[in-house]
Amino acid sequence: MIEKNMKNYDIRELDKSNYLDYRKIRLELLLDNKESFGSSFEEESLFNDEIWIDRLSKSNVNTIGAFVDDELIGIVVLVKNVRKKMKHIANINSMYVQPAFRNQGIAYDLLKYALNIAKNDGVERLNLSVVVSNSNAIKLYQKFGFIKYGIEPDTIKIDNNYYSLDLMSKEI
Repeated sequence: MIEKNMKNYDIRELDKSNYLDYRKIRLELLLDNKESFGSSFEEESLFNDEIWIDRLSKSNVNTIGAFVDDELIGIVVLVKNVRKKMKHIANINSMYVQPAFRNQGIAYDLLKYALNIAKNDGVERLNLSVVVSNSNAIKLYQKFGFIKYGIEPDTIKIDNNYYSLDLMSKEI
């Protein structure tokens, strides 16, 4: 149990028994931050239970959650490469903390947990992408030593609005 700013929360890995909680927060983040994620609420809300369970059952994926009183309030996903020549690389995806719980160090602790798993699993490099306008997330990633190495222009299109991604990487 981690206690910060009078809020107690646990950080732990999700498994298939958490699929309903994962589904709920995943759909919430897709509604709240449409421009930050490549997937959409409209697409993922149609997924059946089997797809959600499968997402939490893959051996190369660690979905990490922050819980307050057994309620899932934040997630981050670590995806390790399965290709033989690329097993030293993993990606950080789907970082999200509910608005009511932001600015309390929860995202920091989620990312720290993911980095520890990556190190223990022999990962040497972590990559991620973040919408260029998400300055809070970029600052967090920079605290951990992630460095911007490029930009992917106009990656996400919503209606007639385009959003570019900063590409960031870190050796571990």
